[in-house]
Amino acid sequence: MLASAVGNGLEWFDWNIYVVFTPFLTAALFASEDPASSLLQVLAIFGVGFVFRPVGGVLAGYLADRHGRRTVMIATMLTMSAASLLIALTPSFTTAGVWASVMLLVARLVQGLAHGAESTAGYAYIAEIAPAARRGFFSSTLSTGVLVGSMLASALGWGLTAALPAEAMAEWGWRVPFLLGAALSVVVMFLRRRMMESEAVAHIAASDDAPATPEVRRGVFWSGFRIFWFVAAISVVFYTWLTSASTLAQTQHGMDASAAFRSSLVAQAVCVCLMPVAGIVSDRIGRKPVTLTFALGFVVLSFPLMGMISAEPWTLLVAQTVALVFVAMGNSMYSALLSEQLPTRYRARTIGIANSLSVAIFGGTALYLNQWLHGMGMQWAFTLYFVLVCLAAAVAVWFMPERKGVELHAV
Repeated sequence: MLASAVGNGLEWFDWNIYVVFTPFLTAALFASEDPASSLLQVLAIFGVGFVFRPVGGVLAGYLADRHGRRTVMIATMLTMSAASLLIALTPSFTTAGVWASVMLLVARLVQGLAHGAESTAGYAYIAEIAPAARRGFFSSTLSTGVLVGSMLASALGWGLTAALPAEAMAEWGWRVPFLLGAALSVVVMFLRRRMMESEAVAHIAASDDAPATPEVRRGVFWSGFRIFWFVAAISVVFYTWLTSASTLAQTQHGMDASAAFRSSLVAQAVCVCLMPVAGIVSDRIGRKPVTLTFALGFVVLSFPLMGMISAEPWTLLVAQTVALVFVAMGNSMYSALLSEQLPTRYRARTIGIANSLSVAIFGGTALYLNQWLHGMGMQWAFTLYFVLVCLAAAVAVWFMPERKGVELHAV
């Protein structure tokens, strides 16, 4: 459990430092004549990175169902480490011209491949090794790792911008987190080599490999469809309120960078404390009541919370803290909820397809769409889109069967 959570957290650290340091990547790796256009290009590459997430998810699902979750989870750490190292060593635009932007694009595509694979194998693994009665709590450790990785990215942004002058940050300071992420990924790879394999893999190997009946195929399809819409809400919420809230406060509202990172870090700390609590509650009362509260909470509160943020740091602190309380409810039992919807034989590959496609479509476009609509003076349109996605997720969760405490091999 520890190796899974730490590794997943580090994957998210590597993934999210791109968002946290977006202003510096914009200045260093793109032409400076039009800052607004350069910012949109950086966010576009962020979105393009999601294109390879479904590829990584499908590939990892196929391999994880046949060769084990552990093997895939070790490979993802090496891949993410290589991509982070490439970003850290990418020359500036003044040195390499357009090739700097191309190298960033290649690195982001490789990160997308690794991130999609990690999510697929990791979500299935943590649910399968958990005791049935504590699956929500075990799953919350994986979600907590995700949040801690994001917090470390924000904390590093706050610390570096506070400790280094602007010139140093622009020249070399932004490379530090990518170098750190590459080094830590190698350390976690060795930690994961000692992980036990999921017993579910042995059950798959011993089970009858006869083709699935039409009834089973329909069941798996509709389970994947409901997962797709639940993940859509998680993705839009995650990339709007967790990974990029401090960046959007700077670029859209002119908030001081250090103050924005500090406010975001406090809000994320509150969410970390609530994650295990929400997981335990889901083990007691079920997954559906908790996840419905998450989705419907954003349907009701999105307009007030987004309208609250201004250049004052306390507005980000209050709005993001409230938002992340609901994020904890949705994210805490994420892997448990997904895994409980699917039979073991199809679990990893279906999660890989449904989860990665949804994240690519909704998570990969969230920041670009937000920034684009804001630039057109139509921030309300993004908030409305946000609300509609959360409403669709609530409907999907409503039709999901409640399976808390059920042994996964019985699904």
